[in-house]
Amino acid sequence: MRIEVHPAAAEFLVAAEEALLRAEALHNLVLGVASRVREGRLYGDATPYFLTLNEGREVLIAALRTPPYPLLLAVIDPRPGALDLLVQHLADHDPALPGVNGFLPYAEEFAWLWVRRRAVRAEEEMRMRVYELREVSTPVGVPGTLREPREEERDLLASWIRTFQAEALPHDPPADPHEVLARFTGPGAWLRVWDHKGPVSMAAGSRVSPRGARISLVYTPPESRGHGYASACVAALSQLLLDQGYAFCTLYTDLANPTSNKIYREIGYRPLADAVVYRFAAQERNRSPSPRNAPRAPSSR
Repeated sequence: MRIEVHPAAAEFLVAAEEALLRAEALHNLVLGVASRVREGRLYGDATPYFLTLNEGREVLIAALRTPPYPLLLAVIDPRPGALDLLVQHLADHDPALPGVNGFLPYAEEFAWLWVRRRAVRAEEEMRMRVYELREVSTPVGVPGTLREPREEERDLLASWIRTFQAEALPHDPPADPHEVLARFTGPGAWLRVWDHKGPVSMAAGSRVSPRGARISLVYTPPESRGHGYASACVAALSQLLLDQGYAFCTLYTDLANPTSNKIYREIGYRPLADAVVYRFAAQERNRSPSPRNAPRAPSSR
């Protein structure tokens, strides 16, 4: 087994895309981020990096990092010792790695290996579930309609994006909400609002892979919650994307939010896998090295 470092997203996708596309919906996040970097999207001031771990011509692991965000880890073909080799490489080349984001059990095993090697602590930040939809079950009886946002609503939607980031992504560096709005109302993206006597909910869709689109930025202000607007909005946007020719839609949910997981299942989203984000930090004096939400040792060890 060997690590290959790819100098840019384009080279990374040449090397890894075919392997990732074997489970296209599952690997939508890595495919989407790499594609956006290839197209010129910046996630921070530091240079991103891209890795594959190969055996012969087979890609076993694909990973990338867009600082300041954690490592995105995609284990395509798990092999004994593969994650150890990846951890060894990153300990030498990115020793201040802030965390890892990937599917269970591989992200948990990576975090456990990192803690052992770097003598840091790892704490679980969020558990997520990735869902896939291929056929929409439209909610019944929700008043309103899906439409494009209007120019005079840009400040309102930017304020919704700011609140969404604070609620859903509290540990990530906040992006400028007007830049996010511009990105999701530009080419290749679909931000839509649900209108019932005015905008009451929003959701965004974007292409992440050749056959798949991802739903994100789902937000309903507190005064409009409890009426089914988010369900109707996501269902209608998902149908719009399928009508555009995409074979499937994906989305991520926070497993700590049972309401969102319930409504997505009701409109046709089916779970594919669970993922976890671990954050790494230096050990604090007098702190237990094994906090309650620390990664567990792999059962095979």
